[in-house]
Amino acid sequence: MNYLKIMRITIIAVCVLAVMSACEETKRYEISEDDSTPPGIPVFIASKPLPGGARVYFQSPADEDILSVEASYRNVAGETVRFAASYFSDSLDVIGFGNEGEHQITLYAVDRAGNRSKTISETVTALEPSVVTVAKSLQVLPSFASLIVKWEDPTETVYVSVGLSYTQNSATQKYTRVFTSHQAEIQTIDSLKLYNSEPVTVQVTVKDKHGNTAAREDVVVALLADSQLEKTGWSLPEAGFSLGGVTQADGSANDGTAEEVIDGLSEGDGSYMNFYNTTESNPWNIIIDLGQEYELSRIVTHQRSSGTAQYGLQGNLYRGDNVLAYNMYVWDEAGQEWKFVSRNDIYAPTVKLDSEWKLWGEAGDKAFFYPDEPKFTEPTRYFRFEAINGKCISEITLYGKVSQH
Repeated sequence: MNYLKIMRITIIAVCVLAVMSACEETKRYEISEDDSTPPGIPVFIASKPLPGGARVYFQSPADEDILSVEASYRNVAGETVRFAASYFSDSLDVIGFGNEGEHQITLYAVDRAGNRSKTISETVTALEPSVVTVAKSLQVLPSFASLIVKWEDPTETVYVSVGLSYTQNSATQKYTRVFTSHQAEIQTIDSLKLYNSEPVTVQVTVKDKHGNTAAREDVVVALLADSQLEKTGWSLPEAGFSLGGVTQADGSANDGTAEEVIDGLSEGDGSYMNFYNTTESNPWNIIIDLGQEYELSRIVTHQRSSGTAQYGLQGNLYRGDNVLAYNMYVWDEAGQEWKFVSRNDIYAPTVKLDSEWKLWGEAGDKAFFYPDEPKFTEPTRYFRFEAINGKCISEITLYGKVSQH
């Protein structure tokens, strides 16, 4: 028998099996026609606790027309919640309980005609639900003109609602933001033009899609105050200048000089071709002499946007040779060494309209010197920007306060 004959026979056999299988499945549907006989009762085997729920193991009844095995319970709102698994499964997850501990569920089978078996009541045990776990992990940290809210949610199933209440101009102001756990679990609520003397009451509530809620006690915080540093007293040491074993960047490039990064102009503000484009290999450093000692708090970097017209309104923003990761250091005069502060990675924003790229370019990319717990750096006269990748940057702006030491 040659190869072609073998292939033909194999194909015919597969087709016959497919037809037979389809016929068997058709018979399953035909069995349900005009059927009013309820199926048998599923057998409960065991359950495994889950966060706010349980995995229920069962044995399906032997009826040929079984469609699914289902479980139900009444939630906190008094509504019946149902969960189903197909007839060939051996387990189903029942979730949405508002507290840990024992809960009653109802288990039953459903056939293709919609007939429901007799029900059985079983007790399952749930672990602490995510809303409670997240509420326990919540932290509210005062920051510079902002608040930071942190939480932990490995299940990514909740919504975190943050409500702010404060007095401004003798009137009570309220503001609410809602986050999902699919977002980063560290959220910053910024652009709050409040100061230390104006306390903010923060109310955080955690919710899930099942109607369960958990809240932490209201916390009153005072925001930290800083201001944008004037650049008139800044200067850049000459290319090749070395401090603590670190050398200043080459100072010149294809499209601009290092002075471009502290001239108060950025491409995001419409200053075309106003950026520094170094020819050095990564990492490379820009050392800024601040003119006097400051305690630093925040940084805003602006990217190169000009060039590469084929990218449309986005231009070079968040692509090309732009610096998208950098380290920050301050100079310790007493110890005669650079002290590492933190690393910042810049990610491209999600935009719905191309026109939004211009807004992002104008705003720049903000970062805290200490993102986990915002505070001022030690007093320093020299700031060091170390580019980990990329060749271009348009502007560096720093926030902080004059050191009183």
